[in-house]
Amino acid sequence: MQQFERLKSKKEISFVFDKGVGVSFFPIKLFFIKNSEKQRSNVTFTVGKKNLGNAVDRNKTKRLMREVFRLNFQEKSEFLGRSLVFVYLGKDVTSFESIEKGFFGVFKKFISKKN
Repeated sequence: MQQFERLKSKKEISFVFDKGVGVSFFPIKLFFIKNSEKQRSNVTFTVGKKNLGNAVDRNKTKRLMREVFRLNFQEKSEFLGRSLVFVYLGKDVTSFESIEKGFFGVFKKFISKKN
């Protein structure tokens, strides 16, 4: 990820959940907040343990989410200067196309909500 850094700090992720704005399009939900630094953005991908019990399934879903983001949204300037948390809402492992459809839906809502 060129202009994106991983959001790793539990404190920062909690801050985005608490103070950020959320938009969702099944099976993806996005929480975002304006970042202090304009040139870089922080991003993380999460899958709840209650939704997917097996670690193998959670990791596969996160890999799919990162790949969809890398292929379609990494070059988008709309995300610059924001901290992003993508949450998977589904109860089972789904296909690449389904996750991609969710990302595009979330992106449309993000564009309308950010202004």
